[in-house]
Parts: sequence; structure tokens; C-alpha cells
Amino acid sequence: MNARQAVLRLVHRYRPRTTAAVVGLVLVGLLALSIVASGVLLHREAVDDWKQDLSRLSLLLAENTAQSMTVARLVLDSVGNDIEAAAPADAAALTAAVGTPAMQQRLLQKIEGVPQVNVVSIVGSDAAVLAFSRAFPAAPIRLDERDYFEYHRRHPDGGMHVSAPVQNKGNGGWSFYISRRISGPDGRFLGVVLVGLSCDFFSKFFQSASIGEHTALSLYRSDYTLLARWPAVPALMGQRDLTGSTYRLLEQGKTDGVLQVDSPRAADRLAGIRLVRDYPLAINVTVTDEVYLAGWRRMLRTMGGAAVVSLLVLAGAIALILALLRRQERGAAMALALQTRAEAAHAAKPPAPEIAPPSESAPGARILLVEDTALNRQLVCLQLGGRGYCIDTAENGALGLQALAAQQYDLVLMDCMMPVMDGYQACQALRAREAASGAPRLPVIALTAGVTGDDRQRCVAAGMDDYLSKPFTAAQLRAMVERWLAR
Repeated sequence: MNARQAVLRLVHRYRPRTTAAVVGLVLVGLLALSIVASGVLLHREAVDDWKQDLSRLSLLLAENTAQSMTVARLVLDSVGNDIEAAAPADAAALTAAVGTPAMQQRLLQKIEGVPQVNVVSIVGSDAAVLAFSRAFPAAPIRLDERDYFEYHRRHPDGGMHVSAPVQNKGNGGWSFYISRRISGPDGRFLGVVLVGLSCDFFSKFFQSASIGEHTALSLYRSDYTLLARWPAVPALMGQRDLTGSTYRLLEQGKTDGVLQVDSPRAADRLAGIRLVRDYPLAINVTVTDEVYLAGWRRMLRTMGGAAVVSLLVLAGAIALILALLRRQERGAAMALALQTRAEAAHAAKPPAPEIAPPSESAPGARILLVEDTALNRQLVCLQLGGRGYCIDTAENGALGLQALAAQQYDLVLMDCMMPVMDGYQACQALRAREAASGAPRLPVIALTAGVTGDDRQRCVAAGMDDYLSKPFTAAQLRAMVERWLAR
């Protein structure tokens, strides 16, 4: 037996087809492992991105809540200072000083233009209401069962107190109160000043800042009592949540952060917690995995489809290789029997099919947001998140015009009132530039806090195509943007 025959016997003996099948299985396993690893990494990245978004949104809501509380506290301090200036010596003197029509009018004037405050009251040491911003004379109401009355009666130096929410027996509306003690010259307890804040005001604000369904925004007192929520759940109002994400995070000693909550009976959630500056309050922003994993699940479905195609291509390639190896084995067997015809037994191998790379999808619409307030820019970007838009931002009209000169956009969201150059001037300059260059008209949507006919007419006169009044919801913003991009 010569060397050629020995080689041919070895080829026939070790069955290259088996080797090819093993290699194919290894490649399939590696492909599946890479898909699983990619899915895990993308899941972690999606969760981390949403944690950052929730942290920013909770900060925005906490700052706005602090501003609303500060305005209400100014009303509280103003009324309290007026009473202290009158220096009532006892309960009778306090009643004489505040139980007048003039005091009722002064209380009413102090809350004009403060929508979060719905009532101001002055309560005597016997828990009877002495003065009431809603009417004169004050209704015969006693408040000795309320938590703020007992708190101030027992704590001479307790400072401001934030109460649990209570429900109005007439209209069913919910309110919570901030209060301060009225003391006589000798430190004796004479009564309490109350400022009532509408829970519905905060709920509506949360609704305007919501980033879509499957999102909950809540305001808690420091003892985890629920004060306001969107979507509203009346049965939870005034209840202490000692098992929720706010309790779990704050009990760890953290003043802010994002907590991932796994639930066996409901959707998993991410909760962004933030304490309200200067007040014993906390904001909780919760989204379910329907929101924060939506993009990841879409990407996973795309990856799954690509994996199926890859597996089919790999299976076809392995089948082709096995067919070639079978042909080679048959040729080797014939060569062993007929060595003289071995040279003519080799069959030409067909080339492997070339697989064209997948084409890249077209990028999303490019939008320019011109807005001077950083928190508002972040909120708009969050509300338009997940739509595939490419959003650039500018802090004033002058910077917006520079961006429009350097980059082509499909839509502009323009705030009207800004420093350096406002939205009206910027839009007029843009229309003049388009007229001079013959460029097509770029849609401009005004973001304005005004809602009067004059405000709308001014937007139209400046060359703006549409307007959206602040505050607006995520659904309103998305509908407006999609309508103009579809034109």
C-alpha cells in the first residue's frame, strides 16, 4: 500500500461529516450564547438609562413641589405675622382681633393668584374656627380631632406642621394643611393658623408631567402618608405605605435614588424617590416594565428575528458542507477501489453563497427644541422618548438660529419667552432667511404659557405654524409632533 492509499483510508475512516456536524453544533451554541449575552447587556443598559431618566424627572417634580409649598408657606407666615403684630394677650383678644369682616377680606386677598391654596383659617385654643377666608362669619366648625391642632397644642416650639390629607364633606375634594402655632406673650397656646393646599392641584401637575400610561407619580409626607397621586386612587389617600418603594429607600437612609421593585403578582417597577427641599415631603415616580423595558423588548424581537435568519443561513451552510463531504467520501471510496481513476473523480465545489449585509434603517425625524429652562428641556425629551426622534436643544432664539443654519431639521419646538432672543424674533428671522434663500418652510410649533387670543395671534404673526399651551401632557405633545411630521 503506497502513501496515497494510506491517506485515502484515513479520510474514509475518520468521517469528516461527523466533524463538520460537531463544528456546526458548536457554532449554533455560540450564536445562541451571544444572543443571550447581548440580551442581558441590553436589558441592563435599558434599566440604567431609565434610572437616570427617573432621577431627573423626580428632581424636576421635587423642585416644582418645593416652589409651590414655599408660596403657600409665605401666605402662612404673612397671616401669622399679622396676628403676632396685633399681640393678642388671651383667647378673647385673639377672637376680637380676627373675628371681623376685614380679617376675612385680608385672608381672601392673601390667597388670590395662589391656585394651590384653597382656604386660610384661624383656629382658637378651644379648636373653634375664628376666621375663615371663604365666608364671614366663620362656620361653627370644631377641629380638635385634627392632627395639627393636637401637635401645636403640645409643641410650643414645633414650627410648621404638615398634616395628613382630609376629605371635604361637601364636595369630596382632598386637602392637606400647613400650620403654625399662635402663642400669647407668656407663651400660652392661643390657637393655630392653617393654610389648606389642594391635593387635586398636585395631582393635575403630576398628570401634566406624566410620561404616559403605566406611570404613577405620588407625593408622600415624611411618615409615608399619601398626600396626592396621579392616577388618582381615592382609597389610598391618607394611608401610610410602610411596604412600598418610598419606605424601602428612605429607611435605608437615602434622600434620593431609584429602586427596582420585583413583584410576583404585578408588573415589575422602577421607582424614583426624591425628598422635597426644605419640607418633610417626598416624591415617588414609578414606571412598570411595560414602559422601561418596551424598547428592550422591541430590540429583543428584532434580535430574535435576526437570529432565526442567521440560524437558517448557518444550517444551509452546514448542509452544503456535509453534502460536499459526502461527495468527497464517495470519491475517496472509489479511489481506494480504482486508484487509476482517482484524478478524474474530484468534483468541482460550488462557491458558498454570499450573504448581503442588512441595510441600515433610516434615522428618525430630527427635531430642534429651543427652550431656556433646563428642567423643561429634560421634560420634553422624556415625553418624546422612545419615538426614535433625534432631538437637539438650544437655550435661546439666537442659538436656535445658529443650529438651524448648521443642520437641517424636520420640526422646531420654540418657547416664546426667552432671554437674548425670544421665540417670536427667532421665528421671524427664520422666515426671512427662508424667503431670501428660497428654502422650503420649516414647521415651527410655539410652546407658550399664554392661552389668550392675543397670544395666539402673536404666534401666527411671528410665522409660527401651531402652538401648544403649557403645561401640556406627553400625549398632547406627541400628537402635535406626529401630526406635523406626517405632513
